[in-house]
Amino acid sequence: MTRAISTTPRTVSSYKAAALLLCCSALLPGCSSNDTSANRQRLADLPAFDRSILAQDVAVTEQQLDALYQQILALQPAAQTRQKILYRLSQMHTNQLERAELPPEAEQAALLQLVARYRQLLSDYPQDPNNELIRYQLARSYDLLGQQQACLQQLDMLLQHYPASVFAAEVWFRKADIHYSQGDYDAALPAFLAVLNGSDAALAQHGRYMAGWSYFKLQRFEQADEQFLQVLDQSYSELLLTEQQQPQQSLRDEVLRTLSISLSYQQQGQSLQSLLKRVHYQRGERPLALLAELYQGLAEFLAAKDLTAASLDTYRLFIADYPHNLIAARFQLHIIQHYLTHADAEQALAAQQRYIALFGPQSEFWRLARREELAEVQPQLLQYLDYFARKQYAAAGALPVATAADAFDAAAGLWLQMLAVLQDPLLQQTALPGYSVADIRYLLAESYAGAASQEQALALYTELGYGPAAADASLFTPQDAAYKALLLSAELAAVSEANALRLWQQQSDFVKQHSSHPAAQQVALQQLQQRYSEQDYQGVLLHSQQVTAWPVAAQSQPALVLEAQFLHSQSELALQQYAAAEQSISLLLTKQLDKPRRSLLTEQLASAIYQQAQQPGASTEAVQGHLQRLLTVLPDSAYHEAAAYQQISLLLSAKSWAAAIPLLSAFIQRYPQTERGVAAKAQLLDSYEQSEQWDKAAAELTKLAGSAAEPEQQREALYLAAQYYQRSGDNSKALDNWRSYANRYPQPHLLAQEARYQLVQLYQQQNDVYRQHFWRDKIAAFEQQFAEAGNERTQQLAAQALLELGRHESNLFAAVRLAHPLAQSLKKKRLHMAAAIKRYEQSMQYGIAGLLSEAQFRVAELYQQMAKALLDSDRPKGLDELALEEYELLLEEQAYPFEEQAIAIYQQNTRLTRQQLWDEWIRQSFSRLAVLLPAKFNKTEAYSGVADEAN
Repeated sequence: MTRAISTTPRTVSSYKAAALLLCCSALLPGCSSNDTSANRQRLADLPAFDRSILAQDVAVTEQQLDALYQQILALQPAAQTRQKILYRLSQMHTNQLERAELPPEAEQAALLQLVARYRQLLSDYPQDPNNELIRYQLARSYDLLGQQQACLQQLDMLLQHYPASVFAAEVWFRKADIHYSQGDYDAALPAFLAVLNGSDAALAQHGRYMAGWSYFKLQRFEQADEQFLQVLDQSYSELLLTEQQQPQQSLRDEVLRTLSISLSYQQQGQSLQSLLKRVHYQRGERPLALLAELYQGLAEFLAAKDLTAASLDTYRLFIADYPHNLIAARFQLHIIQHYLTHADAEQALAAQQRYIALFGPQSEFWRLARREELAEVQPQLLQYLDYFARKQYAAAGALPVATAADAFDAAAGLWLQMLAVLQDPLLQQTALPGYSVADIRYLLAESYAGAASQEQALALYTELGYGPAAADASLFTPQDAAYKALLLSAELAAVSEANALRLWQQQSDFVKQHSSHPAAQQVALQQLQQRYSEQDYQGVLLHSQQVTAWPVAAQSQPALVLEAQFLHSQSELALQQYAAAEQSISLLLTKQLDKPRRSLLTEQLASAIYQQAQQPGASTEAVQGHLQRLLTVLPDSAYHEAAAYQQISLLLSAKSWAAAIPLLSAFIQRYPQTERGVAAKAQLLDSYEQSEQWDKAAAELTKLAGSAAEPEQQREALYLAAQYYQRSGDNSKALDNWRSYANRYPQPHLLAQEARYQLVQLYQQQNDVYRQHFWRDKIAAFEQQFAEAGNERTQQLAAQALLELGRHESNLFAAVRLAHPLAQSLKKKRLHMAAAIKRYEQSMQYGIAGLLSEAQFRVAELYQQMAKALLDSDRPKGLDELALEEYELLLEEQAYPFEEQAIAIYQQNTRLTRQQLWDEWIRQSFSRLAVLLPAKFNKTEAYSGVADEAN
């Protein structure tokens, strides 16, 4: 009986083939022979069950015992005895079948007989304590028969009835194996995981491996990886503890390959890295050799699958996580060799640089490594450092000065490492020949200088320039080094006073000892520049001739002379010697200059001229001269606006309005939107006003009214424009502006009423009666509409307008003559009278003293005129004397009430004197009353007191 269920994983398949063999002989030692060495692998050695129902071992064969049991059964023994015999027979037959070598057909028949016996026992004795074993054997028999569903059913029942069974781990494994072989990985997975709870370490290990495969089949790769890794961890520990390494190593190779396959489906090395962080090693820290095996196994698998980039990345991840060991260095060399083999120079160089960073003299590896480890990496370090140092230095020298600092700094680091390697005792035994320490030190100084590490560079240059000459130096002379030390000192002079003193001394020594050096004049200029940087402007003026009048004319450099002259001009500006600066700058501008400097000097020339105009105590004529020179010579300078505005301000201060106006107009045209341009517009308007050019002032205001951004500004401009047009005598434009204002701006109420009043005045000048009364009516109407916003002035305007409207109606009233037919003319006269009285009464409501008395007087006058008109009206023709007399009596009766009303109103007007009022209309009221009521009012002495008081 050697059949087994095949599975996908090779290791698990071979294991299961052995694990599924029957091992029943171990279950009933009392009923079997002593021959239990059938050399068949078992799932596990099962613990003893309750065997009290079984007889003790006897020295009989199984065949004899079988025959004896059959005889006993034929005698129909008691039920308990029969039960024990049947169970013993089942185990005996099982053991016999396991040891027998039968053909497949006979084996199948025997298994079917066993299944029938097992099922019968379970049916007849469901509570027997040995049913745990029977059901286990029944499941195995079904499995050997290939009846997997029946096997699964029995396995599930066994786990249901005996969850703590000693067979549990094996049952779970067999159940998982069946599900797995059927492709039901969701069902197989929890069963394989349940195997891990058993006590059989070997079975648990294979269960974990198959759980990993189940995860893998379900594409749950991360969980699969965790199981595979734990198998590898456990097998690694066992490998260290066992002498039989070949089986363990074969298993490890298989699992490692499987893990690599799974990781290849994910993020390769990154997934391995993450896996190692998730799964902790049970014995503490995972051994470095194990880690290297995992990374290398994955990398080699990926390489074999032509996933070269992923393979190299896997090496890199190991190196990144575990850089301080020789394995990492070997991995890095593997990466380098790969790129060299494939002629990928760029990547090879990058990998070599990484090698230097990880394992060079500045690395933690170097600090921790043993002597033999250092000896292994030193040759490669020398080779790589030499190449990269020279390459980096050459590349830095090709860059612009402003951007080369980082490159030189990198070169300096490489030179330092090169020196460290060359001077290391171990390396001296294996170092490559042909290196000059002096040259490397000079290159290091150059690199320091390029990297702006001035102090380090200065120390090296000084040592190389003023110390003993190096015999093996081929790249420099001491004079070169000394000059470079001088240049660096100049850069450091601004740092501290000590540096400044050092520079000064070095400059003096250099010029003295190397006067023929081409840089001597440059050094002299540097001293001048130093004075300028220290704001010793007076010193610059005193010493600039040391450069500009160089004693060795043949070696004098025009560019240096020009720079000294420039410093001279800048110092004059700094000392506010603007007149001298103007001369110096003008001279410089006659020479060849680059565009930025010419632009700067041109602007400074403008500034020098402008500043002369700002000097305290300068006369107006001198200031005007400076400003005019600036505006003429440099019309496009940044100072043009300020100068032009100052020139205008001087004219305005002198009240030279006529001269300022054209300049203001030109200024506004050139600078319309600047702050001064806005102010200039106001000044231009003021200049027009001051020079009484009202029409031009009005025109400016009209423009402002149409262009101003603020509505309020537009309103004010329109109001002033109307006023100025009126002042200029241009009544037509004044009318247009007043009318526009009155129609557009009902508020502020006072100004709107004033605008309507001006319209009345202008139309009055044109004798346009209709439009006069139109705007008077508007004045009255708006005063009533905006009564709360009114004041004494608006009320007076409204009262005056109503009074004028009343006068107009009074004139129309007076123009109507009472003629026949009397009723028609009388009706017309009454209408004008009523209209006039209404206007007068509206005027009187405002209580304006002078207007109130006139309005009352004119109302009384209307009544008096109506009475007189009635009496003076035409008499009907054809009346006899008696009829005529009666008609006249009738007229008198009609006229009398009007006269009485007139008297009453005249009297009301005279009573205004009680309020200390007296005017022409009160006086005329007294005069009219003196005529109408002479007895009462024809006494002039009655008013002397009032007149005296009025006087």
